[in-house]
Amino acid sequence: MKSRNYIIRTIVFLAIVFAVQYFFIASVPDIVFFIAKYRSGKPLNTVIQAPKTDAKLRKVVLPNPDFVYNAVFYDLSKSDLIISGEFPDTSQYCSLAFYGDDVQPYQVMNNLTSQPRTFRFHLTQRNGNTVVVSPSNQGAILMRLLVTSEEQYKNARRLQKILKVETLEK
Repeated sequence: MKSRNYIIRTIVFLAIVFAVQYFFIASVPDIVFFIAKYRSGKPLNTVIQAPKTDAKLRKVVLPNPDFVYNAVFYDLSKSDLIISGEFPDTSQYCSLAFYGDDVQPYQVMNNLTSQPRTFRFHLTQRNGNTVVVSPSNQGAILMRLLVTSEEQYKNARRLQKILKVETLEK
């Protein structure tokens, strides 16, 4: 009889452990995304131009001090978006990464892989003649620009100001 109680208790314990683990894995990306949106202090579909990274910058999770960042938290529930801007020449690395609401990247491009210097992407959730299809209504776009000199920093600031987000009615 006692061995049966141990088996039942073990099964209940394991069920609780698996349920807590599943809840943790399923909810952490949503929590991270919510906190990042909240801390940005900007409305959705707005470009956020971060200053040069230093020890005080906490709006970017684990910021790299060699990069300057632009971010956009987007919402495609009411309209598609047009993302436009310019990559630097190949002497200065730049990447443009698209993240879903689960904080997982679904499209990443950079200026070293034969991308045109200027870009214009239609961001949507619908399949069709679009460049970037988002897996979720909400997500984030992160533009990273490598800065190793004062000249590159000035160029990065110029490129930050060029990045635009426009809404397209569905």
